[in-house]
Amino acid sequence: MGGVRMGKDPKTSILNEWNQMHACKNVFVTDGSCMTSTSTQNPSLTYMALTARAVDYAVSQMKKGEI
Repeated sequence: MGGVRMGKDPKTSILNEWNQMHACKNVFVTDGSCMTSTSTQNPSLTYMALTARAVDYAVSQMKKGEI
């Protein structure tokens, strides 16, 4: 966990709020590395939710021709 931090500032984080890399817009990271810590012993549902959210965003961006 925490290897690919999510945040708004590219200087202090690798991913934006959509789990998309700041530096490479066609790369999304949706595993546990985007979270710096976990509050439960089994965060699998959170990972699935992050993935579904990122995919929805990626599809909308692809339809717009942004990625």
